[in-house]
Amino acid sequence: MTSQRQLDRLMQLRCQRTRLAEEALAAEQRNCREFEAHCQTLGQALEQHQHQAVQREQALFEQGEQRPLNAEDLAGWQQTLADDAAHQEALLEQQASSIQTLRAAERERESRATEWAHRLRAQRALEQLQTYQGQAQAIEAERLAELEMEESRIGRAGEV
Repeated sequence: MTSQRQLDRLMQLRCQRTRLAEEALAAEQRNCREFEAHCQTLGQALEQHQHQAVQREQALFEQGEQRPLNAEDLAGWQQTLADDAAHQEALLEQQASSIQTLRAAERERESRATEWAHRLRAQRALEQLQTYQGQAQAIEAERLAELEMEESRIGRAGEV
């Protein structure tokens, strides 16, 4: 049977591994929260940009209704629309990249959660083994004490 010292050392190692796995999980959870916040910020920036682009386009359209646009105004309008489209495309690409990074972080978080759960189960199993071993030692000690008592009674009965 495994010695108590070996079990204690193994328990120390399992507790340490469980703690490290828990810390890694917590770090990955923080990463996910940060990536989620970044994705949300990009989504808000995209929404704000789209709203502003629609307002600019509407203002340019209304300006064109009030007076005919000359070549310079028309070129400026086209450039504004092109700039808005390019900025929107850049925001969409950033958002897609951030979402992809978030998904990878979520997968890593799930992996860390699985690892932590595995380590915790192993630690609890060893705790249970230690409990059983302690109970077995207590029963053995009780039996030994009972045997010694019986032997001492027999010894006294033989002396009389």
